Amino acid sequence: MEVKQIYDIVNSVNSQTMGITDLTVVDEQGLISLGQTVLTTNGLADTWLNSLAQRIGRTIISFREYKSKYSDMVLDSMQWGNIVQKIKVSMPEATEDESYSLVDGQSVDMYKVANPKVTQSFFTTETPYQFYVTIKREQLKEAFTSENAMNGFIGAIYGEVQNAIELSLEGLARNCINNFIAERLKSKKCTFNLLEMYNTETNKELTVNTCLHDKEFLAYCVSRINLISKYMENMTKIYNDGTQTRHTPKTLQHLRILEDFESRLETVVQYQAFRDGYVKLNNYHTISFWQSIKSPDSINVKPSSDNTAAVSQSNILAILYDRDALGLYKKDSWNSTTPFNSAGGYYNTYYHHKELYFNDLSENFVVFYIADA
Repeated sequence: MEVKQIYDIVNSVNSQTMGITDLTVVDEQGLISLGQTVLTTNGLADTWLNSLAQRIGRTIISFREYKSKYSDMVLDSMQWGNIVQKIKVSMPEATEDESYSLVDGQSVDMYKVANPKVTQSFFTTETPYQFYVTIKREQLKEAFTSENAMNGFIGAIYGEVQNAIELSLEGLARNCINNFIAERLKSKKCTFNLLEMYNTETNKELTVNTCLHDKEFLAYCVSRINLISKYMENMTKIYNDGTQTRHTPKTLQHLRILEDFESRLETVVQYQAFRDGYVKLNNYHTISFWQSIKSPDSINVKPSSDNTAAVSQSNILAILYDRDALGLYKKDSWNSTTPFNSAGGYYNTYYHHKELYFNDLSENFVVFYIADA
């Protein structure tokens, strides 16, 4: 069982999603299952202790609960066992009907063996991480006017820990999606350059800079995404890596669209029908950005299957995929508080988390983007 510490990747992803750093390469090697986020602030104890005034007339605790926008990617909890196994039985192929080719003096063997063809995939990379927070109750008494006020402050500290967990879940769920996008772009399969398709069909010469201001092009984008969604309901290999026959009913399709692209579609008549078709199925999602809030439509990722070169792509508009193509299993989550340190006057609370993020390239997953020819 491979175990890979990912706190450095977690910190990098969070810095990009919050706009602290520019878009940089995220190395996905060995992270078919991606881990969660660790938010650390060096010197935090000194900072907040030294900055608290000893005389406070009123205290406002600035805390707001945060919920991940990718909670739909969380699959069943898995606490026992280490490895996720996925089994696929292939469809049999048709053979000659031998009742139409009988020969005098010969018999037909009705006991010929046709064993089912079964393939199995194992998802084996788990990603543990931990973070902790220090509480010094005695020194805080001088900074607050009552025990309730101090407890409210301590409650906000623990609340921010939960926010860190949610932000970690969200940031690395993005990473899970971005790795799949990079895998598809690297293979040059299941990707649709909507601008090139439109210019080819219409003999127009729109560019990346002009097409998103063209209503006819936006309407075309809606029609193509809807069409691929319908095609995906058929049994085929063309929307995955070609190793398995797959079909994805509408109820199991998930569509994620860049919010900037969605806002442009609001001016298109077909837009509302397109949106409603997915909202009613509860599997239509908008996304503010793929990897970095400073470059919302771009990714720069070394895919997990091959870390020799990064896949960089801009103007990614949407993805459409099967519910079983990707996700995460929350394997373990626990926390523990140390005994009180009499000499230092503090105690620590440790939080341990372990998840398994996975991509199954044999499942249906397509990418819609625009690029000049």
